[in-house]
Amino acid sequence: MEDLAEMAIERMVKAGAVFADLRMESSAGTNIVVMDGKTRSLTSQRDSGCGLRAFIEGAWGFSTTNSLTAASVRDAALSAVKMAKAARAKSKVKFEIVPARAVRASEEYRCKEKLSEVSVEDKLKFVLERDKDMRATDKRISSTNARYDDIEIDRIVANSFGTLAKTKERWLVAACSAWAKSDGVIQRGHAAMGSVGGYELMRKDEAIRIGKDAADMAIRLLDSKPVPAGKFTCVMDNRMTGLLAHEAFGHACEADGVLAGASVLEGKVGQKVASDEISLVDDPTVEDTFGYFSIDWEGVKAKKHVLIDKGVLKGFLHNLETGSRMGMPSNGSSRSQAYNSPPIIRMSNTYIGGGKVKKAELIEDTRKGLLIQGGQYGYVEPSKGQFMFKCDEAYEIKNGEIGQRYRDASLSGLIMEVLHNVEAVGRDFVLTDPGYCGKGGQAARTTDGGPHIRVANMVIGGLT
Repeated sequence: MEDLAEMAIERMVKAGAVFADLRMESSAGTNIVVMDGKTRSLTSQRDSGCGLRAFIEGAWGFSTTNSLTAASVRDAALSAVKMAKAARAKSKVKFEIVPARAVRASEEYRCKEKLSEVSVEDKLKFVLERDKDMRATDKRISSTNARYDDIEIDRIVANSFGTLAKTKERWLVAACSAWAKSDGVIQRGHAAMGSVGGYELMRKDEAIRIGKDAADMAIRLLDSKPVPAGKFTCVMDNRMTGLLAHEAFGHACEADGVLAGASVLEGKVGQKVASDEISLVDDPTVEDTFGYFSIDWEGVKAKKHVLIDKGVLKGFLHNLETGSRMGMPSNGSSRSQAYNSPPIIRMSNTYIGGGKVKKAELIEDTRKGLLIQGGQYGYVEPSKGQFMFKCDEAYEIKNGEIGQRYRDASLSGLIMEVLHNVEAVGRDFVLTDPGYCGKGGQAARTTDGGPHIRVANMVIGGLT
């Protein structure tokens, strides 16, 4: 595959590409879905192919092939150059790609139990047991969904700067959702476990508990009261802090959105955009996380990105194009869902850094407010700085003590206001649940997290 990759890069350059790169992949994976005790999907997936890009004077050409033969890859390479030449005449922004340091590296994601060496029967048994755990929890559990995904990928990333990076990537994730129903009220509980690595992850107690954890949450919410609406001082748990870090703040730090005029943080590098307590980080180099990688999909070495430091915006997430257009190098933030999608700027492990305050002190110092736990879904408009999230659970805080449990709580607000309204940051830093981030029709594995934080004047509403 290395010789094939180098041949394709050479062909694109000789055909007129000023810059050329490719992603060549061969993958195998498993997908299992069990619903209400029945196996709905049991799929073994195998795929291979190559995605190639050619760049000329601000214009890109992108071509793919699912055949890793010399003839098919050569034809796709020439097709990418032809498309770049055709697009050049209509390119509105002319720029050149800033050279990145050539990377010659090989990495195999470490694991104890290779995914390909575990039988499909064992994987199915794991999922069926998690589904059974949910259904056995309480007679009010009305529906269940248990899912398992894994994949092993051999990937080569090569470019005309001289990069040739080989990676054997392994990751897996399991997730459970349970719905409880009583007297016309329906509530959902959810739990997940995943990371890069091997099947040993599914042997851990944390993974074995996800079915019971999801069902227990659904039952708790069923027995809760609807949340009151209004403005509250909120203590947010690690998961909700992570959701805010990723959705509300992280997307606004993606440089492609900034260049498109779709970020409220445009033009604010070097300015105070948050409370002194806030440091926002995206770090793909954190090992044993779902968002880990060491070399991005453009062949740039991954690094820790401090986006906000003590309230001051330090910079954005960049790929080769945005870095070149904004006068700085790529910082290794480019990934694609698969070889047949072009790489775009993506977050990895995004979090708010830990502070110095104990979790108990955050609650004890709150006279009237809410403890927010977990996040289910939401939306964000980075260009307007608006967001709305639904949390898993909320608890009343009165005179420093936790009281009534609530359900159906949503949080909404403006990014810049929330950043400035952070009063205190806990020291109980945790990277939480794995997940997939959707952008541009592509999904990327990510992890979010942070400590408990206290935020003033959060707008809380009820959802039904």
